[in-house]
Amino acid sequence: MSRDRRPSATNAGPAGSAPSPEPALERARVLLDAPSPPQSSRQAALRTTAIFAATLCMGMATLALGDTIAPPQVAPRSDIDIRVGRNKSSGRIEIYGAIGSRASVRREKGQVVIRLPGQKKPDLGDIRSNPPVGIKGIDLKSDARASELWLTVNDGFETHFGREDGAVFVQIDPAAEDNAKPDDGKKDGQVTVNLQDVIRGEETKPATPNDARVNKAAKVPVVALEVEAIDGGKDIAFPFEGPVASAVFRRGESVWIVFDSEVDLRLPPELKDGAIVQDAQWTRNDGFTALRLKAPTIGALSAINDGLVWRVRLGGRPLDNKAVEASVIRDDSAGVPGLNINLAGATRIAWIRDPSVGDRMAVVPARGPVKNLTTARTVLEATLASTAQGAAIVHMTPDVKVDVSGDLVEISRPGGLTLSTFDPNASPSDPTLAYKNALYPGLMNADWSAAPAEGFLVRYNALQAAAADEASLGPAAATKARLALARFLVGQNLNFEAQGVLDLLIKESPRAQDNPQVRGLRVVARMLSGRYADVTGDLSSSQLVNDPASRLWAGYGEMQSGHHADAVKDFKFGLKALDQFPPEWRVKIGSAYAYSALQLNDLATAEAMIGYSLAQAVTPLQKLHAYLIDAQIIEAQGDKARALKVYQAVARATDDSIAAPAAMHAAMLSYDLKKATSADTLATLDSLRFRWRGGDTEMKLINDMGSIYLSEGRYREALMVLKSGGQTFMNDPQSIQIQATLNQAFRGLFLGGMADGLQPVEALGLFNDFKELTPIGSDGDEMVRRIVRRLVDVDLLDQAADLLEYQVSHRLDGVAKSTVAADLAAIYLMDHNPQKALAALWNTRTTLLPKSVMAERRVLEARALNELNEPDKALDVLGNDNSPDAQDIRADIFWNKQDFAHAGAILEKRLGDRWKSDAPLTLADEGRLLRAAIAYSLQKDQPSLTRLSTRYGKFSDTAASSDAIRVALAPLDGGTLSAKDFAASTAATDSFAGWVTGMKKKFRERDDAAAKAAANAPKGKAA
Repeated sequence: MSRDRRPSATNAGPAGSAPSPEPALERARVLLDAPSPPQSSRQAALRTTAIFAATLCMGMATLALGDTIAPPQVAPRSDIDIRVGRNKSSGRIEIYGAIGSRASVRREKGQVVIRLPGQKKPDLGDIRSNPPVGIKGIDLKSDARASELWLTVNDGFETHFGREDGAVFVQIDPAAEDNAKPDDGKKDGQVTVNLQDVIRGEETKPATPNDARVNKAAKVPVVALEVEAIDGGKDIAFPFEGPVASAVFRRGESVWIVFDSEVDLRLPPELKDGAIVQDAQWTRNDGFTALRLKAPTIGALSAINDGLVWRVRLGGRPLDNKAVEASVIRDDSAGVPGLNINLAGATRIAWIRDPSVGDRMAVVPARGPVKNLTTARTVLEATLASTAQGAAIVHMTPDVKVDVSGDLVEISRPGGLTLSTFDPNASPSDPTLAYKNALYPGLMNADWSAAPAEGFLVRYNALQAAAADEASLGPAAATKARLALARFLVGQNLNFEAQGVLDLLIKESPRAQDNPQVRGLRVVARMLSGRYADVTGDLSSSQLVNDPASRLWAGYGEMQSGHHADAVKDFKFGLKALDQFPPEWRVKIGSAYAYSALQLNDLATAEAMIGYSLAQAVTPLQKLHAYLIDAQIIEAQGDKARALKVYQAVARATDDSIAAPAAMHAAMLSYDLKKATSADTLATLDSLRFRWRGGDTEMKLINDMGSIYLSEGRYREALMVLKSGGQTFMNDPQSIQIQATLNQAFRGLFLGGMADGLQPVEALGLFNDFKELTPIGSDGDEMVRRIVRRLVDVDLLDQAADLLEYQVSHRLDGVAKSTVAADLAAIYLMDHNPQKALAALWNTRTTLLPKSVMAERRVLEARALNELNEPDKALDVLGNDNSPDAQDIRADIFWNKQDFAHAGAILEKRLGDRWKSDAPLTLADEGRLLRAAIAYSLQKDQPSLTRLSTRYGKFSDTAASSDAIRVALAPLDGGTLSAKDFAASTAATDSFAGWVTGMKKKFRERDDAAAKAAANAPKGKAA
């Protein structure tokens, strides 16, 4: 196949000739008339969807296969946008766009020349068909570097040009003032008008001779609009003094209302409410008045004529106007194909440039009663827009002609229109081609799922062909045919295929996403395929934010994700649209509303909505899920016996998605009612856990099993089942509930005292297996401190040290780190490991520690140095510290240095006035008394020994080491003291054992104090 590129027809023809679309359209006719290969099955038809999508992506390029003539490069309006303004005596040309704004203007040989750089040609259809006042000819000349517009100016007019507001302009004014004969704007029996200024919204801008959006010379009637909110929409009434023809239609986000009479509109403030109508602009000129409303969120659009009053309803329930469908007739009487619209009461044509799109529209108002086109009809050269009243022809090529002849609106072109093999007069009730807007954009009708009478393949092929015809028109094409195909696929439960059609539609025609029907249908397709998270963008768009049906879908998705408060708000907002849904979806949405209300403990709303759902005319199988929610509501109301019967009945369903949760609820309710043992209940729940995976059912199974295990003290099983649930639902927002239950169970074990009944080794093993659940902060530190205390009590010092070492190295800093490091050093000293004790202390040194922490660390460091046989360094560390703990370690240091005089004096001083009390000595005081007596004996200090004997001899009978005390207090002059007795008394003075006992007591006291402080703390401040 030849792929040669040839020069374009534009350059081949004479200067100034317009590019002709004839060759491409003739090739399109050949392709459209070619028969499609038959499809043998539904699967074969679906396989063509990918081909269809690829064809749409190529656009009109598909029609050019084998073409040897390159189409002319007509610049889009983003590059060259030529705008024309006119009034009765002057004209103006403004050129915008990336290329247009760089144009240059000059005068040459009595003509005005506009030079546009580059090879792209401007679209001259509008300016040639309706040139501005004072211009009698427009020619186009081009070469490889630029294109030039040569403007021939009428006699009696003068021009000036320049640059303003980012555009190049040419102003044409009369050489002399002559307002005696105003131009009525009529040309060939048609009214020509331009609405470029409507989008600027400059109602308050002072008028100038060349800036007139309305004809201020004429005195016209005043029409005061009457606005009323009704039936979920907005009614706008236009009371005229006499009969007036109108046209009402929607295009993109805008609603156009055009009358064939010039009036002065008075817009009330309540018209622009910001919800339905976001903006309103109007103009009058050349015998008509046009109002453009920006209303992106409305659903239905309808109109009605009550004599002299036209009423238009935006959104809500359509007006009962008994509208007559205007028929579209193929007309071959001129020898080439054309179309006629049979529009009774048609008056004349208003040529309007749509400021939001930039193209021309032919709007044909008609007298009442209402006559409309409910379905858009599209050919390659033009589109007959869907209207609520009158007719509107859009997306026209420059050579399309529109005329009114009596009651016929004739659409033609010199070479004929390109008509497909389908009848353009197809009845709107025929779903093969027709698409009718839903009452609400997000509404799903019951008839969508009806089986086509002609068979699936016939219907599918017809819709696919119509969609391909429509897509071939490019980004500005209508969307009705592709919407009809997507809706059909949704009805046949081919939701993913429908999403593909809609996504491709928006990709090729980005402005389609401004259509609420497109967004609403995509929401339906995604919701039906379970893609609840993907609808957020569409549901939050301005097109759907006020659509009640879409709000119902939003509530349904939020219920599925567990956001019940938001779901209830959306359900309440969209409730008025619920009756318009198919019965089976009334049951599903109503049940979802009831379930969310139940989660918020709103039993009245839950009971009302479940009653509504169960009252729908659907099969019993479709009500099973509603009965399951009904049982939960009954249980919440306190009638557990009745709820159990409903659960057991629903559990016999063949659908596991319903039977499994019903069986789970029945098992737990039987356990609560003491009708089943915990072992039986756990066995039932465990089997259900592997029978149904995922969703709320498995999550509740895990929670219920964990609760039963915890209640029976089977802590390891409880933590294991809860931990497995957290891993299963790791990426699910609802996993937060399982994680919270797991953390609460772990806290209850190691902070709430539930693990205190376990052996210390068993508690340690449980903690280590699930230590990733340790909370960050003071609660986690308290857990570790309690376990350490229990380990120290049973002399599991290595395990206790490992726990504290992890805390110091990975979790703590600042004062907390230094405090825990002191405990770690104490444990190392108990385990006869003074080197590690010193490392723990020295590696955690910091400033600004509390005095108590500094004193404790100082004493521990001195004890470690003393055990390393560094008594002098130990004394330096103690310094002037005379606290009881410092005095004890100082006595040990002097004892280690064999300085018994100082050791004995310190030990006696530590006893203080204890001799004045007759109560038995404590073990610590017995040790001090023994060591002081031995020190005096070794120092041969008889006076000091006599003093001790006189004061403390009376305690020998009640002391735990009575014999050792009697031996130690014996006089130095002989007595009964032998070497064996002295050795025994020395052995009884093991100060290290006493210190270890004292440290264990400190650990217990600190633990008890922390627990008491946590118990007395206000609940709001609990960690």
